[in-house]
Amino acid sequence: MASTLPLHMYVRPLIIEDVDQVLSLETQGFPENERASLEKIKFRLNTCPELCSGLFIRDFEGKELKKETLIGHILGTKIQTNNKVGPQFITLESMGETHCESSDTIAIHSVIIHPDYQKKNLATLLLTDYIQKLSNQEIGSRIVIIAHEHLIPFYERVGFEQKGENTDVSKDPSFASTKWINMVRELVKEEYDN
Repeated sequence: MASTLPLHMYVRPLIIEDVDQVLSLETQGFPENERASLEKIKFRLNTCPELCSGLFIRDFEGKELKKETLIGHILGTKIQTNNKVGPQFITLESMGETHCESSDTIAIHSVIIHPDYQKKNLATLLLTDYIQKLSNQEIGSRIVIIAHEHLIPFYERVGFEQKGENTDVSKDPSFASTKWINMVRELVKEEYDN
């Protein structure tokens, strides 16, 4: 039985040279009011590329690499936190061109798979890889995301927990056409026995 997954797939951190493909994927995957602008994408790729991950397909001619095509990505930043009140969640302000390097909370702003490659568990693969790398590199202690209600089961399958409605984002009519739910995933370094 032939695999339906593309050959030569791999995950790597995104770099500024990927900006055009990232923008194209954002445009294909999100309504205009929910997608990252070119300026936000450039800011994230320049400021915190270690929090931005891409799923690529490599095209080869013989042994020579001819092209890399981005088919999925995650864009993140670190957001300001107040540890005295528990985890901070994504706000309209934190979705701008902001990054707080000293924070231990990573905010995912985009998770997208190209429409031609959806329904193949590639979003799960990309997000699982992202969580594992961040956990083992000890870049932060938690990941937060806001999700549409119909996506909650997907995020719960990869370890996120619901934390109620995000009223800051849900109340903004320019951004929110539906309710947004806060979700959090603690990052725990995996220990291996030798």
